[in-house]
Amino acid sequence: MFFTPGGAPSMVKGVIEKMAGKGLPDLAELYEGVQSLGAKIWVCELALDAKDLKKEDFREGVEIVGATTFINEIKDATITFSF
Repeated sequence: MFFTPGGAPSMVKGVIEKMAGKGLPDLAELYEGVQSLGAKIWVCELALDAKDLKKEDFREGVEIVGATTFINEIKDATITFSF
């Protein structure tokens, strides 16, 4: 899963927990579930400057990568998501 600068703030610690009860599934549970299945969670490095974020702001398991790294990593993937 690749989060562009627009979607990156959702991967900040505590954000998805605040979305609970808004007609959405339990996003923290979903996050943990996809990780346990081997999903990689990447945030675009441009989000750090664009959204005034730091690497330590993000949830455990989130990797900060550039778009080139993302594209290289998914070349053999069968499913990818970008937000």
